[in-house]
Amino acid sequence: MKIRNLFASVFAASLLFMTACKDDNNEAIVSKGAYEGGILVSVEGGFNKNQAEVSYITSDLASMSENIFAANNNKQVLGDVLQTIGFKDDKAYLVVNNSNKVEVVNRYSFQKLTTFQVEQPRAIAFNGNNTYITTNDFFGKYALNVFNAATNASVKTISFDRYAEKVVSVGNYVVVQTDGSTYEMTPPYGEIPSGHTITTVNAGTNAIEKTITLTDDGIIRDMISANGYAYVLSSGKTDSYIYEIDAATGSFKSSKLTGVANADNLRFAGGNLYFMDGSRGVYTKATASTAAPTKMFTYPATTDLYPYAFDVIDGKIYIADVNFNSSSKVMVYSMTGSLLKSFNMGNGVNGFYKN
Repeated sequence: MKIRNLFASVFAASLLFMTACKDDNNEAIVSKGAYEGGILVSVEGGFNKNQAEVSYITSDLASMSENIFAANNNKQVLGDVLQTIGFKDDKAYLVVNNSNKVEVVNRYSFQKLTTFQVEQPRAIAFNGNNTYITTNDFFGKYALNVFNAATNASVKTISFDRYAEKVVSVGNYVVVQTDGSTYEMTPPYGEIPSGHTITTVNAGTNAIEKTITLTDDGIIRDMISANGYAYVLSSGKTDSYIYEIDAATGSFKSSKLTGVANADNLRFAGGNLYFMDGSRGVYTKATASTAAPTKMFTYPATTDLYPYAFDVIDGKIYIADVNFNSSSKVMVYSMTGSLLKSFNMGNGVNGFYKN
């Protein structure tokens, strides 16, 4: 009796072990490619220098790989001025401004899938079956280009009499930043606002619906999509402003960032907004709150470089200082301002993207 019970127990344990192994095998994680997880870093490069590239930082910050586009595509040069990177499903869209093209790669292997042409592309968004890419040559060619997301065939071009800079998808709408900055025509050629407009486009009809005029007199610096709204950051030499725009109605709420000068690089993470000021200060703010933002920390200046890229990803703050004449300095900070890691990368790091 005892021996039979022992055999039964051994058999049951063996069966449980085999079942567990089977379940483990069924649930085994299969890697999609060398760059799954971690952070993709867009490197703009100098104008007319064909220095555009993409770098990669592992999620544990242990290692960094440079120029992964060339490394996985027979050493092909990416092009001139990588403006931004957009994602749709397993594809990454590399918007190469001065090469007038978009390179589409598998976001995990970075092997090239296709290329399509866009004149002076600036920013990219996706809504429904369409891809939206802005054109802005700063001399009269301002447009939102609509492409079929499956074929990359042109669907429509929506022209503006104002700039076409950032573009984001918000519900059934595409929101375009139709103003930014220009420069005075006489010395000292100071930077001034080109205007204060944001334009909404119905993604179902691809027709302009509303032109929204913001109420401050600063320069529109950035725009993101979060929580079902478009958030716009406008900044001046003394104060800055954040707008929460309802794309369907065109209505907005504004929050004045008193004493925060030259704010830039608006981001959203963990339910809060984040941004920087012109003196390397890092701030956070609740989206719906009119309360003053909280200054998290100020990071030290880097020699002959200035802040250019910023993001908050998985509880870490990524910052790049550049000058377009040499390599960029990428710094990764904790949320309390402790430096976790730093890297030297290519000329003109301008963005960080969780992959």
